[in-house]
Amino acid sequence: MKIEDYIVDSNMQLSDAVAQMTKNAVKGLVVVENEKVVGVFTRRDLVNCSHVFGIRNVPIKAFINENFNYCLNKVDEKYKNSKHTLIPVLNEKKELIDIYFPKKTVYINKYHYPVVVMAGGLGTRLYPYTKVLPKPLVPVIDDKPMVEMIMDSFNNYGSNDFYLIVNHKKEMIKSYFEENDHNYNVHYGEEIEQLGTGGGLYYVKDQVKETFYLTNCDILTLEDYDEIYEYHKNAGNVITMIVSLKSVHVPYGVVHTDENQNLVGSTEKPTYMILVNTGVYIVEPDVFNYIGCEEKVDFPTVINRIKNDGKKVGIYPITEDKWLDMGQINELENSRQVLSSLIKEEK
Repeated sequence: MKIEDYIVDSNMQLSDAVAQMTKNAVKGLVVVENEKVVGVFTRRDLVNCSHVFGIRNVPIKAFINENFNYCLNKVDEKYKNSKHTLIPVLNEKKELIDIYFPKKTVYINKYHYPVVVMAGGLGTRLYPYTKVLPKPLVPVIDDKPMVEMIMDSFNNYGSNDFYLIVNHKKEMIKSYFEENDHNYNVHYGEEIEQLGTGGGLYYVKDQVKETFYLTNCDILTLEDYDEIYEYHKNAGNVITMIVSLKSVHVPYGVVHTDENQNLVGSTEKPTYMILVNTGVYIVEPDVFNYIGCEEKVDFPTVINRIKNDGKKVGIYPITEDKWLDMGQINELENSRQVLSSLIKEEK
């Protein structure tokens, strides 16, 4: 990766800066103004600016961290194993001469949050794989099924208890985990009939008594689960929805008018940044009070019930490259390529 991939001007549009992060798969940017470094912008800063995505002509300058850590002329020893995404190395004029990336620290597994996985769907978008296999067992890399890859990613952060909501071909799913050794516990909530992404949660209400992650069985997020968990707790949310920043290109000229239908201006083939629900959430057990016994309901409806009751629901944005949707044939192939590249980098 070239150092230029990490540098943006302070007047660059926020959406363009995020697009650069996504395109180059980088976790942070160094922001310059008149050749001097004025701040940094990392994935963590996305939380503070999600309300302006979709609005054009918003400069990144308003959302950068101006109180950033940096090294003067050379890398300081104290930053060698820090948790910072990147550390600019500057000269006396505050000009960038290098960027230091601290080595990734080992997971310290401090929370051990349980994980609930919605694994009872038909998986029609993955046909013909799902003609034989239930969707959670569709292989992704080295014959490892998607649900196991999701569970392994959480297990890296210390999660030891997984609760699978099962229905369609549930015996195959249960047999897979009974016949293969894992260093975590797998529990089941068995739907009598499919009750949707919200209704199925009722079957684990007596088992899950603490803050938990809820995820679809075909979604893998390549983010720091502990950071998201800490944000959720600090925000005091009942539910935190993990959302992805998605670039939407409009292949036409977009016209802008005032309330009297007078032309104000137009934008030729613009690209907008919108927020998309990834299907992954952090949830407080209070959610079970909003789901009835044997009720067929999707989780967004449950969220609205909680909001209407005056409880707090928030979001945590991640960039598009950190969201892998394995539930469609084309996206599954893309996920395989991404994960294969990551495995090679780790080796």
